[in-house]
Amino acid sequence: MRKKHRRNDEKMINEDRVILMTRMQSYENNTGKKSIAIANYFRSDYLGFQMLKSVIYSTIAMIILFVGYVLYDFESFMKNIYQVDLLAYFKHIFIIYLVCIGVYALLTYVIYALRYTMAKKSLKNYYNNLKKLNAMYSQE
Repeated sequence: MRKKHRRNDEKMINEDRVILMTRMQSYENNTGKKSIAIANYFRSDYLGFQMLKSVIYSTIAMIILFVGYVLYDFESFMKNIYQVDLLAYFKHIFIIYLVCIGVYALLTYVIYALRYTMAKKSLKNYYNNLKKLNAMYSQE
């Protein structure tokens, strides 16, 4: 009778181990890929890289918007180009650009700092599950 009970315990441990391994594999295939990729960076490197990308992309977007604005009303733009103080005009555009880039960079910093923190917490949970799995193997 004692041996049957022992086999049930071993079977239960194996089931728990399989459940934990399945959960961990599901994590690795889904959110784990992103979390592991994020965690490979130092926080400052990750945030700096993301902010650099966002500044470059937003600069390209601002240039496209400006070109679209000029082309939309090109005749009026060409008529007024000789009457407008170009230095003041481009200074005004540059100030708008700096404000937009500053706001966008701030949003990027906040969003990616949260993502980095969440990825680290997620990986901490994953590593705790690895420790549990190792403990299950050690018990056998």
